[in-house]
Amino acid sequence: MERGVDEVFSAAGPIVGSASADGVTVEVGVGGRLRSVKLTPQALRYGAPYLAETVVATAAKATAKANQRAQQLYAQALGRRGERVAEGLGLTYDPKLLEADDDFDRDWTRG
Repeated sequence: MERGVDEVFSAAGPIVGSASADGVTVEVGVGGRLRSVKLTPQALRYGAPYLAETVVATAAKATAKANQRAQQLYAQALGRRGERVAEGLGLTYDPKLLEADDDFDRDWTRG
C-alpha cells in the first residue's frame, strides 16, 4: 500500500548524506546542498589541491547517499513512478559512488 508523499517524508525526518575521507567529513542535504564540512588538522597537511579534490569527491559521495535515500522515499510513497519523479527533480546519483562504502580516515597510510 502506497503512503502519501507528505506522510513518508515527515516520518523519515531530514534527509542527509554524510561521507568522510582523509580527515574530511562532508554532510549534505538532498540535491547536494552543503550542510557542513569538517576538516581535521591532518587533512590540512596534504596541501590545498589535494584537500580541494578530497572535499569535492567526498561531497559527491555524500550527495549520492542523500539522493539515493530520497529516491527510496519517493518509491515508498509513489510506488514504481517514484524513481521517475525523483529523477525529474534532479535527485540522481552515480551508483558507483556507493559501491565501496569506504568512509574512513586513511591518514594512517600517509605516515
